[in-house]
Amino acid sequence: MEVVLPLEHLGVSPERWDRFPLDAKAIIVNQHARLIQLEEAVRDLQARLKKDSSNSHKPPSSDPPGKQREKKKPSGKPSGAQKGHPGYHRPMVPLEQVDEVHKHFPDRCAHCEHVLTAEGDIPGVVGRHQIFELPKIKVTIIEHQTYERACYGCGKVTRAKLPEAVSQSSVGPQVQAEIAYLVGKCHLSRRRVVEYAATSWGLPLCMGTVHRIEQNVSQALEKPYVQVVKIVKAARVRNLDETGWKEKGKRRYLWSAGCAKATVFKIAPSRGAEVLKDLFGDALQNGHSITDRHKGYDPEIPMDQRGICWAHLKRDFKKIQQVGGLAGQLGDALQFRRKQARDLWYRFKDGGIDRAQLQEHSRPIRESIKRLLEEGQHYPKVGGACKDMLRYEQAMWNYLFVEGMEPTNNAAERALRQAVIWRKGSFGTQSLSGSQFVERILTVAETCRQNGRNMLDYLVSAVQSNILGHAAPSLILSVLALILFVLPDG
Repeated sequence: MEVVLPLEHLGVSPERWDRFPLDAKAIIVNQHARLIQLEEAVRDLQARLKKDSSNSHKPPSSDPPGKQREKKKPSGKPSGAQKGHPGYHRPMVPLEQVDEVHKHFPDRCAHCEHVLTAEGDIPGVVGRHQIFELPKIKVTIIEHQTYERACYGCGKVTRAKLPEAVSQSSVGPQVQAEIAYLVGKCHLSRRRVVEYAATSWGLPLCMGTVHRIEQNVSQALEKPYVQVVKIVKAARVRNLDETGWKEKGKRRYLWSAGCAKATVFKIAPSRGAEVLKDLFGDALQNGHSITDRHKGYDPEIPMDQRGICWAHLKRDFKKIQQVGGLAGQLGDALQFRRKQARDLWYRFKDGGIDRAQLQEHSRPIRESIKRLLEEGQHYPKVGGACKDMLRYEQAMWNYLFVEGMEPTNNAAERALRQAVIWRKGSFGTQSLSGSQFVERILTVAETCRQNGRNMLDYLVSAVQSNILGHAAPSLILSVLALILFVLPDG
């Protein structure tokens, strides 16, 4: 059997090739094919080594030591607050809110050192200096004693019951809320919480008590959590993202779904479409959702109701740039057009142009990016990526037409960042109830932040309500604002 091979790849003339024995030709061809495979494998490995947070979905924490971050061009301005910038000064607290007042009078004249007495006092305060200080914290121990009384009518004895407002737990609502805050917001481990409680409050605790407190708080937050789910489902625009999680050592995924007024978290067994269906049902057919290009969103969210994160596109374009050659030039052109689209968006946000002008000025950029991606489909190494991006071409530009939609998914990624920090220190959860506490406390933390609400005060109110058997207060302060927020336009 004659072996066919482009001879120019071997540097052998046809006449010389014909004089080779057939077995030698077969060995040469096989070795050459093997060499081509190895070269391709080396290129793939080199491409993987070049992957980092700037050109892939890998988190910055996975970047190797010494990785140089992309530096912004210096503006030429000095560091710190700029000239003319209004300074921030803590305002004086009104005198009626001050806890202690210490009055200071001079005792000697600054000019002749004569002794000064009260007869020379001049009415009116000429200087005020306020110091904010924490008192030494010591827990208040409250003992509730129950007694018995005999009935003179029937002779029976009745034992008193604890008042309804008294917690059956050994710690009160304020302590429970503080511990939940330290764990869920500050991400302290249970061991560190035990240490802090003993050191700062003089309160002896064990880790089992901390766990029970987490469960009490989780129960108190059940209805507010359901309320937030409803708010996000009814939102006109929502941000979706997910990250890995561990539950009893098994792979799980922590989902984040947020809107302008609320954010909900959910730990699920997968990052597939079935989770979205379970969490939102048919609500995804209403409003718009901003996501990355994860395929799990595709079956549930139509492209005309979806926004694609341009921060991810930026990384993909950079990856194409780094391939080099014609593909690299294609990446350069894509990055140039992306920056033009970004600058237009900033002009729109700053009020320099209106939405109609934004759409008009973006049309040639949109057409150019589409042509570039269509051309890139035929390039080796980047063809698949270009083809994949073209599938989402409509979703890339929906932010031009939808009020309240941003071109990035930064809101969801910021919401997940605290969860990622928590995960790194806790290695996940060990039970379903532990996962529920994570879902609910993160939901309350982020929703309180969005609404400018004091999370600790809210947790105290929620725990107190739960002790009394009442529903926790709403996380959204203004019911009217909530109604207006979820109603469709018009």
